[in-house]
Amino acid sequence: MKKRFITVFVFIGIFTTLIYLQYGRDVKVESSVLNCSSEFYEQRLTIIANKLFVSNKEKFAEEIIERCTDNTFREVRFSYDITGYPNRICISVYPNELSRKLGDNHFTILYQAGTENNYVYNVKDRPEMFKIKIETE
Repeated sequence: MKKRFITVFVFIGIFTTLIYLQYGRDVKVESSVLNCSSEFYEQRLTIIANKLFVSNKEKFAEEIIERCTDNTFREVRFSYDITGYPNRICISVYPNELSRKLGDNHFTILYQAGTENNYVYNVKDRPEMFKIKIETE
């Protein structure tokens, strides 16, 4: 009986830890770089998803793009009032801190206009012109 209790307790502890590692932490912006010129503004982010794996990359990408345009990341604030909204957003996503340190890039999210001239529209004013592209490495 005691052995069974210890086994159940260890199983519940491992299960709780795995649930926390997958769902209990928010994404973290590790770095942000802006490329600006008179005609083009690109925003590049490195994000740590703080998950064991990202099961639905499309949904995750939509949530991250929404957080970029709404400027709701805890670690960084974008100066959209000074530079305006970007014409393109490129996000490198790592599942966790260890993957980032090892350089194991999980996937990249590109959010850009689906037209030939990518520099005309910004991500906030004309979101219907933009498409999400996910590149797995």
